[in-house]
Amino acid sequence: MSVKRKWYITFVQTDSDKSVNLSISKRLGTIALFSAFFIFSMFLTGGVYIWQKNVQAIQFNNLKKENNLLKQQLYSFSNQMDSLLIKIKLMEEWEDQLRTDKKLKKISPDIRSLGTGGIPYRDNTFMRYDETLDKNYNENLHKLSYLSSKINLTYNTHKEVFSLLEMQQLLFGSTPSILPTFGIVNDGYGYRMHPIFRYRRFHAGIDFNNIKGTPVYATADGKVIFSGRDSNYGIMVKINHPSGYETRYAHLESALISENEQVKKGQIIGLMGNTGLSTGTHLHYEVLKNHQNVNPKHFLNLSEEEIKIEKG
Repeated sequence: MSVKRKWYITFVQTDSDKSVNLSISKRLGTIALFSAFFIFSMFLTGGVYIWQKNVQAIQFNNLKKENNLLKQQLYSFSNQMDSLLIKIKLMEEWEDQLRTDKKLKKISPDIRSLGTGGIPYRDNTFMRYDETLDKNYNENLHKLSYLSSKINLTYNTHKEVFSLLEMQQLLFGSTPSILPTFGIVNDGYGYRMHPIFRYRRFHAGIDFNNIKGTPVYATADGKVIFSGRDSNYGIMVKINHPSGYETRYAHLESALISENEQVKKGQIIGLMGNTGLSTGTHLHYEVLKNHQNVNPKHFLNLSEEEIKIEKG
Protein backbone atom coordinates (compact mmCIF):
# COMPACT_ATOMS: atom_id res chain seq x y z
CA MET A 1 0.00 0.00 0.00
CA SER A 2 1.55 3.28 -1.18
CA VAL A 3 1.52 6.47 0.86
CA LYS A 4 1.05 9.79 -0.98
CA ARG A 5 3.61 12.34 -0.02
CA LYS A 6 2.38 15.79 0.76
CA TRP A 7 3.83 19.19 1.44
CA TYR A 8 2.62 20.96 4.55
CA ILE A 9 2.54 24.71 4.81
CA THR A 10 1.88 26.36 8.16
CA PHE A 11 0.78 30.00 8.43
CA VAL A 12 1.35 31.53 11.90
CA GLN A 13 0.11 34.93 13.05
CA THR A 14 2.78 36.97 14.83
CA ASP A 15 0.36 38.43 17.37
CA SER A 16 -1.53 35.20 18.11
CA ASP A 17 -0.85 31.58 18.95
CA LYS A 18 -3.26 30.45 16.26
CA SER A 19 -1.86 28.78 13.14
CA VAL A 20 -3.31 27.47 9.92
CA ASN A 21 -2.01 24.32 8.34
CA LEU A 22 -2.26 23.75 4.60
CA SER A 23 -1.29 20.57 2.90
CA ILE A 24 -0.81 20.05 -0.84
CA SER A 25 0.46 17.19 -2.82
CA LYS A 26 4.09 17.13 -3.76
CA ARG A 27 3.22 17.24 -7.47
CA LEU A 28 0.99 20.27 -7.08
CA GLY A 29 3.62 21.99 -4.93
CA THR A 30 6.28 21.34 -7.50
CA ILE A 31 4.05 22.75 -10.25
CA ALA A 32 3.25 25.81 -8.12
CA LEU A 33 6.92 26.37 -7.33
CA PHE A 34 8.00 26.15 -10.95
CA SER A 35 5.08 28.37 -12.00
CA ALA A 36 6.15 31.02 -9.51
CA PHE A 37 9.76 30.81 -10.69
CA PHE A 38 8.61 31.06 -14.33
CA ILE A 39 6.44 34.09 -13.62
CA PHE A 40 9.32 35.74 -11.73
CA SER A 41 11.70 34.96 -14.58
CA MET A 42 9.29 36.41 -17.14
CA PHE A 43 8.82 39.48 -15.02
CA LEU A 44 12.58 39.90 -14.63
CA THR A 45 13.17 39.34 -18.36
CA GLY A 46 10.46 41.84 -19.21
CA GLY A 47 12.00 44.36 -16.86
CA VAL A 48 15.42 43.89 -18.41
CA TYR A 49 13.92 44.18 -21.91
CA ILE A 50 12.11 47.40 -21.01
CA TRP A 51 15.32 48.77 -19.44
CA GLN A 52 17.30 47.90 -22.58
CA LYS A 53 14.68 49.56 -24.77
CA ASN A 54 14.83 52.70 -22.66
CA VAL A 55 18.62 52.73 -22.92
CA GLN A 56 18.40 52.21 -26.69
CA ALA A 57 15.85 55.01 -26.97
CA ILE A 58 18.15 57.35 -25.05
CA GLN A 59 21.11 56.31 -27.22
CA PHE A 60 19.04 56.78 -30.37
CA ASN A 61 18.00 60.27 -29.29
CA ASN A 62 21.62 61.12 -28.50
CA LEU A 63 22.76 59.79 -31.88
CA LYS A 64 20.00 61.77 -33.57
CA LYS A 65 21.16 64.93 -31.82
CA GLU A 66 24.79 64.19 -32.75
CA ASN A 67 23.72 63.54 -36.33
CA ASN A 68 21.90 66.86 -36.55
CA LEU A 69 24.87 68.62 -34.94
CA LEU A 70 27.23 66.96 -37.44
CA LYS A 71 25.04 68.16 -40.32
CA GLN A 72 25.13 71.70 -38.94
CA GLN A 73 28.90 71.56 -38.51
CA LEU A 74 29.34 70.24 -42.06
CA TYR A 75 27.16 73.08 -43.34
CA SER A 76 29.21 75.63 -41.37
CA PHE A 77 32.45 73.99 -42.55
CA SER A 78 31.23 74.21 -46.15
CA ASN A 79 30.47 77.92 -45.77
CA GLN A 80 33.93 78.55 -44.32
CA MET A 81 35.56 76.77 -47.26
CA ASP A 82 33.43 78.81 -49.69
CA SER A 83 34.66 81.97 -47.97
CA LEU A 84 38.28 80.81 -48.31
CA LEU A 85 37.78 80.00 -51.99
CA ILE A 86 36.40 83.51 -52.57
CA LYS A 87 39.46 85.00 -50.89
CA ILE A 88 41.75 82.79 -53.00
CA LYS A 89 39.88 83.99 -56.10
CA LEU A 90 40.55 87.60 -55.10
CA MET A 91 44.22 86.76 -54.49
CA GLU A 92 44.40 85.22 -57.97
CA GLU A 93 42.91 88.36 -59.49
CA TRP A 94 45.40 90.55 -57.61
CA GLU A 95 48.25 88.32 -58.76
CA ASP A 96 47.05 88.43 -62.38
CA GLN A 97 46.88 92.24 -62.23
CA LEU A 98 50.37 92.36 -60.68
CA ARG A 99 51.71 90.08 -63.41
CA THR A 100 50.12 92.36 -66.02
CA ASP A 101 51.54 95.52 -64.42
CA LYS A 102 55.01 94.01 -64.06
CA LYS A 103 54.86 92.33 -67.49
CA LEU A 104 55.32 88.87 -65.99
CA LYS A 105 54.07 85.65 -67.54
CA LYS A 106 50.38 85.07 -66.78
CA ILE A 107 48.95 81.86 -65.30
CA SER A 108 46.81 79.88 -67.74
CA PRO A 109 43.08 79.58 -66.83
CA ASP A 110 43.42 75.81 -67.38
CA ILE A 111 46.07 75.68 -64.66
CA ARG A 112 43.93 77.86 -62.39
CA SER A 113 40.95 75.50 -62.83
CA LEU A 114 43.10 72.52 -61.73
CA GLY A 115 41.48 70.33 -64.39
CA THR A 116 38.24 69.89 -62.45
CA GLY A 117 36.88 66.92 -64.39
CA GLY A 118 36.57 63.15 -64.19
CA ILE A 119 34.88 61.00 -61.54
CA PRO A 120 35.48 62.32 -58.02
CA TYR A 121 36.43 60.03 -55.15
CA ARG A 122 33.48 58.97 -52.98
CA ASP A 123 33.56 57.96 -49.32
CA ASN A 124 30.64 55.64 -48.44
CA THR A 125 31.08 55.80 -44.66
CA PHE A 126 27.65 57.36 -44.01
CA MET A 127 25.74 55.99 -47.00
CA ARG A 128 23.78 53.34 -45.08
CA TYR A 129 22.99 55.65 -42.18
CA ASP A 130 21.78 58.93 -43.62
CA GLU A 131 21.56 59.89 -47.29
CA THR A 132 21.62 63.63 -46.61
CA LEU A 133 24.60 63.32 -44.28
CA ASP A 134 26.41 61.15 -46.81
CA LYS A 135 25.83 63.74 -49.55
CA ASN A 136 27.00 66.67 -47.40
CA TYR A 137 30.01 64.74 -46.18
CA ASN A 138 31.21 63.88 -49.70
CA GLU A 139 30.57 67.41 -50.98
CA ASN A 140 32.78 68.74 -48.18
CA LEU A 141 35.46 66.14 -48.91
CA HIS A 142 35.59 67.23 -52.56
CA LYS A 143 35.58 70.89 -51.61
CA LEU A 144 38.37 70.35 -49.08
CA SER A 145 40.47 68.53 -51.68
CA TYR A 146 39.90 71.35 -54.19
CA LEU A 147 40.69 74.00 -51.55
CA SER A 148 43.92 72.21 -50.63
CA SER A 149 45.00 72.10 -54.27
CA LYS A 150 44.05 75.75 -54.75
CA ILE A 151 46.10 76.80 -51.73
CA ASN A 152 49.14 74.86 -52.96
CA LEU A 153 48.85 76.35 -56.45
CA THR A 154 48.34 79.91 -55.18
CA TYR A 155 51.25 79.55 -52.76
CA ASN A 156 53.55 78.38 -55.58
CA THR A 157 52.44 81.08 -58.04
CA HIS A 158 52.78 83.78 -55.36
CA LYS A 159 56.21 82.43 -54.49
CA GLU A 160 57.14 82.59 -58.18
CA VAL A 161 55.92 86.19 -58.42
CA PHE A 162 57.90 87.09 -55.31
CA SER A 163 61.05 85.54 -56.77
CA LEU A 164 60.51 87.27 -60.12
CA LEU A 165 59.86 90.64 -58.48
CA GLU A 166 62.87 90.18 -56.22
CA MET A 167 64.98 89.36 -59.26
CA GLN A 168 63.44 92.27 -61.14
CA GLN A 169 64.21 94.58 -58.23
CA LEU A 170 67.81 93.37 -58.10
CA LEU A 171 68.06 93.78 -61.87
CA PHE A 172 66.57 97.26 -61.66
CA GLY A 173 68.99 98.21 -58.91
CA SER A 174 72.01 97.04 -60.89
CA THR A 175 70.88 98.38 -64.30
CA PRO A 176 71.56 102.05 -65.24
CA SER A 177 68.13 103.66 -65.38
CA ILE A 178 68.21 107.16 -63.87
CA LEU A 179 69.70 110.49 -64.89
CA PRO A 180 73.37 110.76 -63.84
CA THR A 181 72.93 114.50 -63.26
CA PHE A 182 70.70 117.43 -64.18
CA GLY A 183 71.34 119.71 -67.12
CA ILE A 184 70.93 120.17 -70.85
CA VAL A 185 72.16 117.38 -73.12
CA ASN A 186 74.21 119.26 -75.74
CA ASP A 187 76.07 116.36 -77.32
CA GLY A 188 74.56 113.00 -78.10
CA TYR A 189 75.85 109.52 -78.77
CA GLY A 190 77.41 108.87 -82.17
CA TYR A 191 79.73 110.56 -84.67
CA ARG A 192 80.30 114.32 -84.31
CA MET A 193 82.82 117.05 -85.02
CA HIS A 194 85.26 116.96 -82.10
CA PRO A 195 85.23 120.40 -80.40
CA ILE A 196 89.03 120.42 -79.87
CA PHE A 197 90.56 118.30 -82.65
CA ARG A 198 88.07 119.59 -85.24
CA TYR A 199 87.58 116.34 -87.13
CA ARG A 200 84.75 113.83 -87.24
CA ARG A 201 85.07 111.43 -84.34
CA PHE A 202 82.82 108.90 -82.54
CA HIS A 203 81.34 110.18 -79.29
CA ALA A 204 80.80 107.17 -76.97
CA GLY A 205 78.48 108.91 -74.50
CA ILE A 206 76.24 111.90 -73.93
CA ASP A 207 77.16 115.26 -72.37
CA PHE A 208 75.15 117.11 -69.75
CA ASN A 209 75.79 120.86 -69.38
CA ASN A 210 75.30 122.59 -66.04
CA ILE A 211 77.21 124.74 -63.55
CA LYS A 212 80.39 123.59 -61.82
CA GLY A 213 79.69 121.57 -58.69
CA THR A 214 76.39 120.09 -59.88
CA PRO A 215 76.01 116.65 -58.14
CA VAL A 216 76.65 113.54 -60.23
CA TYR A 217 74.81 110.35 -59.25
CA ALA A 218 75.52 106.64 -59.69
CA THR A 219 72.86 105.38 -62.08
CA ALA A 220 72.89 101.82 -60.66
CA ASP A 221 74.20 99.75 -57.76
CA GLY A 222 77.75 98.58 -58.25
CA LYS A 223 81.42 98.62 -57.35
CA VAL A 224 83.83 101.44 -58.18
CA ILE A 225 86.60 100.03 -60.39
CA PHE A 226 88.29 103.38 -61.11
CA SER A 227 88.34 106.74 -59.38
CA GLY A 228 91.09 109.09 -60.49
CA ARG A 229 92.51 111.19 -63.29
CA ASP A 230 92.70 110.25 -66.98
CA SER A 231 94.61 112.27 -69.61
CA ASN A 232 91.56 112.64 -71.87
CA TYR A 233 88.61 112.26 -69.48
CA GLY A 234 90.08 114.28 -66.61
CA ILE A 235 88.80 113.20 -63.21
CA MET A 236 86.68 110.15 -63.91
CA VAL A 237 84.74 107.42 -62.08
CA LYS A 238 84.03 103.96 -63.49
CA ILE A 239 81.45 101.70 -61.86
CA ASN A 240 80.95 98.01 -62.58
CA HIS A 241 77.37 96.76 -62.14
CA PRO A 242 76.36 93.11 -61.43
CA SER A 243 73.97 93.13 -64.39
CA GLY A 244 76.88 93.21 -66.83
CA TYR A 245 76.87 96.99 -67.29
CA GLU A 246 79.60 99.54 -66.69
CA THR A 247 79.05 103.29 -66.40
CA ARG A 248 81.62 106.08 -66.74
CA TYR A 249 81.41 109.64 -65.41
CA ALA A 250 84.08 111.98 -66.83
CA HIS A 251 85.40 115.59 -66.63
CA LEU A 252 84.47 115.82 -62.93
CA GLU A 253 85.54 118.63 -60.65
CA SER A 254 86.11 116.01 -57.96
CA ALA A 255 85.29 112.36 -57.20
CA LEU A 256 83.60 111.65 -53.87
CA ILE A 257 84.15 107.89 -53.80
CA SER A 258 87.17 105.60 -53.91
CA GLU A 259 88.09 102.48 -55.86
CA ASN A 260 86.58 99.18 -54.62
CA GLU A 261 83.83 101.11 -52.82
CA GLN A 262 80.27 99.79 -53.14
CA VAL A 263 77.76 102.42 -54.27
CA LYS A 264 73.97 102.49 -54.48
CA LYS A 265 71.78 103.85 -57.24
CA GLY A 266 71.20 107.57 -56.68
CA GLN A 267 74.29 108.02 -54.49
CA ILE A 268 76.34 111.17 -55.17
CA ILE A 269 79.70 110.04 -56.51
CA GLY A 270 81.18 113.33 -57.72
CA LEU A 271 80.71 116.93 -58.80
CA MET A 272 80.45 118.22 -62.36
CA GLY A 273 83.58 119.98 -63.60
CA ASN A 274 85.78 120.89 -66.58
CA THR A 275 88.83 118.60 -66.30
CA GLY A 276 90.69 116.77 -69.10
CA LEU A 277 90.03 117.51 -72.76
CA SER A 278 87.00 119.69 -72.20
CA THR A 279 85.84 123.04 -73.53
CA GLY A 280 83.40 123.79 -70.70
CA THR A 281 81.76 122.52 -67.54
CA HIS A 282 79.82 119.34 -68.28
CA LEU A 283 79.45 115.63 -67.45
CA HIS A 284 80.43 113.07 -70.05
CA TYR A 285 78.36 109.91 -69.33
CA GLU A 286 78.91 106.47 -70.91
CA VAL A 287 77.14 103.13 -70.61
CA LEU A 288 78.81 99.87 -71.62
CA LYS A 289 77.11 96.48 -71.93
CA ASN A 290 79.51 93.52 -71.85
CA HIS A 291 82.40 95.96 -72.49
CA GLN A 292 80.69 97.47 -75.56
CA ASN A 293 79.44 101.06 -75.64
CA VAL A 294 75.67 101.52 -76.03
CA ASN A 295 73.58 104.66 -76.32
CA PRO A 296 73.06 106.01 -72.76
CA LYS A 297 69.82 107.78 -73.65
CA HIS A 298 68.06 104.40 -73.66
CA PHE A 299 68.92 104.05 -69.98
CA LEU A 300 67.60 107.38 -68.74
CA ASN A 301 64.39 107.79 -66.80
CA LEU A 302 63.13 110.26 -69.35
CA SER A 303 61.38 109.40 -72.56
CA GLU A 304 63.04 110.15 -75.90
CA GLU A 305 60.78 113.17 -76.40
CA GLU A 306 61.84 114.65 -73.04
CA ILE A 307 65.54 114.55 -73.81
CA LYS A 308 66.58 117.77 -75.49
CA ILE A 309 69.59 117.10 -77.72
CA GLU A 310 71.31 120.15 -79.10
CA LYS A 311 74.14 119.89 -81.59
CA GLY A 312 76.86 122.51 -80.92
